[in-house]
Amino acid sequence: MGRILIGLLKGGVVGAAVGFLANRAGITSGLLAMLVYGVVGAAVGLICGKPVWRQDTLWTPLLKAVFGFGVGVGVTFLARKFLSGVHVPIAAIPGAIEHALPEVPALLAPAIGILYGAFVELDDAGGGEAKKPSRR
Repeated sequence: MGRILIGLLKGGVVGAAVGFLANRAGITSGLLAMLVYGVVGAAVGLICGKPVWRQDTLWTPLLKAVFGFGVGVGVTFLARKFLSGVHVPIAAIPGAIEHALPEVPALLAPAIGILYGAFVELDDAGGGEAKKPSRR
C-alpha cells in the first residue's frame, strides 16, 4: 500500500509540474497537447518504480517510458472523447472554469501522472528478490 502512495505522489508531482508548464505556455489542445501528455507518461515511467540505476538492464526504464508515452496519449484521446463536456470549476487553476477538463493541462496531466505512477509502483513492487533454495 505504501508503494502505491509513493507512486501517486511521484506521478502527481511530475504531472503537475509538466501540466503547469504547459498551461503557462498556452498549450491546451491539439497535437502539441497530446505530445505534452505523452511526455508526462514517459517521465512518470522513468521516475516511478525502481530507480534507473538499480534496474537490471537499461531496457526496463526505456520500455516503461515508451509505454508511458503511449498511456499519456491514449488517456488524452479517451478524455477528449468522453470528458469533453466536463467542466471542473476551480478558480485557482487558470482556464479551468472556461474550458473542458481535457483542455486544462493543470488538471489532466496530474491525473495521467497519478494513474500511471500508481501502476508502475505496483508493478515494480511485485517483482522482489526470489529466495534461493538452501543446499543441504
